[in-house]
Amino acid sequence: MYMRQALVALAVVLATVTAGCGFLTGQKPLTFSAEPATVSDDVQSDTGYEEQAVNESVVTRNVSAAGQTRQVEVTNQQARYERAVDLGPLGSQRAAVFVTFASPEVEAVGQTFNPISDMSTRDILQQFESQYEGLTVGDHVENRSVRALGRQRTLQKYEGTATLAGSEVDVYVHAAKFRHGEDHIVAVGIYPQQIDGEEENVVALLRGVEHDSGE
Repeated sequence: MYMRQALVALAVVLATVTAGCGFLTGQKPLTFSAEPATVSDDVQSDTGYEEQAVNESVVTRNVSAAGQTRQVEVTNQQARYERAVDLGPLGSQRAAVFVTFASPEVEAVGQTFNPISDMSTRDILQQFESQYEGLTVGDHVENRSVRALGRQRTLQKYEGTATLAGSEVDVYVHAAKFRHGEDHIVAVGIYPQQIDGEEENVVALLRGVEHDSGE
């Protein structure tokens, strides 16, 4: 669907906050790269989701400190999966979407930081509101614990609306964020509320995320 722009926006946030952290001058850029967080082939097959894209997003910025300038290059990873669902009068639409975004922990001058770690789940979802066919995220519904990448993770559920095939449709939005190894990972699942059992697919997809921790 229309997730990539929102994920790039998160990448820009990451690059922006690095400005003011006192980097030393150098000829080569400081580089930080995340490992992809992708869903296993078996889980894709079981849930009926299909991989649409696995892309890296490279953001380069010149940052200044103490009158000197240093270039910083941050490589984020994003993956998108979709499933066609029957929406009755609206026909079959690829309206069930699961997205992962991995962003590296930045280490410089004795400090480690990443903006995702300080963003609430709702803050992150706001990055999607203007990108997923008129998505509006509403009230928080519930949390559930899901074991993913070796630990229990909190998966939050929200009500919302989106525009599909020109019509407003009630949707559920699920989101989880956590750190794994040296990267911060965000997972977001969105689907029409009228689709029975889709939450379990989102849970299965989150459980099926694979990511190299670097350890």
